[in-house]
Amino acid sequence: MGCRPLGECIESVIDHRGLTPKKLGGDWAHSGHRALSAKNIKNGALVQEGSMNRVSDEMYYRWMTEEVERGDVFITSEAPFGEVLYWDSDEKLVLSQRIFGLKVNRDVCDSRYLYYWMRSPFFQGELRERATGTTVTGLRQPELLKCMVHLPPRDVQAAIAHILGTIDDKIMFNNQTNGYLSELCDAVYANFIREKRGIDWHDGTLSELIEIKYGKAHKNLADGPYPVYGSGGYMRSVEKPLSSGESVLIPRKGSLNHVMYVDEDFWTVDTMFFTIPRMPGAAKYAYQYVKGLDLASMNAGSAVPSMTVDILNGLQLAIPCKEALDELDSELQPTYSLIAQIGAESKVLVELRDSLLPKLMSGEIDTSKIDLTQLNSHLSDY
Repeated sequence: MGCRPLGECIESVIDHRGLTPKKLGGDWAHSGHRALSAKNIKNGALVQEGSMNRVSDEMYYRWMTEEVERGDVFITSEAPFGEVLYWDSDEKLVLSQRIFGLKVNRDVCDSRYLYYWMRSPFFQGELRERATGTTVTGLRQPELLKCMVHLPPRDVQAAIAHILGTIDDKIMFNNQTNGYLSELCDAVYANFIREKRGIDWHDGTLSELIEIKYGKAHKNLADGPYPVYGSGGYMRSVEKPLSSGESVLIPRKGSLNHVMYVDEDFWTVDTMFFTIPRMPGAAKYAYQYVKGLDLASMNAGSAVPSMTVDILNGLQLAIPCKEALDELDSELQPTYSLIAQIGAESKVLVELRDSLLPKLMSGEIDTSKIDLTQLNSHLSDY
């Protein structure tokens, strides 16, 4: 089938990028339909879902003159630029700031194949060439629709989408499993506070449990085996670590509520604090405590949400005795280890998917020689 401009692969574009509730005579709501903006899409997935604004039912129907449907493909026009999301849900969703919603022409291409093509280095490279702007990189709709899409026969499109989708489905399952395991840890922690607090505990501050350190810039570091974390999560791997062992990672700027726990050699960026436990068992206890706080409500910044060492050090909480900390650490460790194991599996799957994507799209790997049944079986046992 050759190549066609993206505009020939879609039926219509949902483009409400300049629209706001106030322009429609209303405001955001405390409950209702979620509003997706560019900041909520990263690496093909929804992020910071809890931070998504909402609109009332009335506002939704005034806003979405053309509704989002399962199989639509979204792409961000700026800040961030070029992030792509496949919508595999029947949820009524508002497309908010800096997003194009693409209605795929199913007679021309498989919608999930189009999603993966738009994430490929071929399409992303053309996006960058057509983008404009110096301070903020952006893309106008006419230029987006000129980007070329490689269209093999429909059975090949479907096979490519199936292979990559099977890997993504396994990654999503792993993420859901870790979400449930995290909730289990929260329940263990809550029960520990409720039942174990005794007279040998005392009221103190977070600074008694952990020492808070500043992250550092990583741009001048060469690639290597050590993960770099920012407020959005994993970013890249570099040649040397900044710290090692158990640590609570707390955003200094940006998404303040995205608190993380690691137990490895790692690096954190300069917009992220890392911590060093002052006693055995303190890291898990501090993590469970801090991640349950609304750090965003303690914002010390103006234009950009910011956190300070003084605010964190001054947080007041109950300090357990050594024996209690050891007991909680022992109770949580098996689940924490399982979370880490599943996370490591997902990282390998992401690397596999990202290495396969350009090879499948270019035809370097012949899909007819891949046993899809065997692939499904292998990933289900992974």
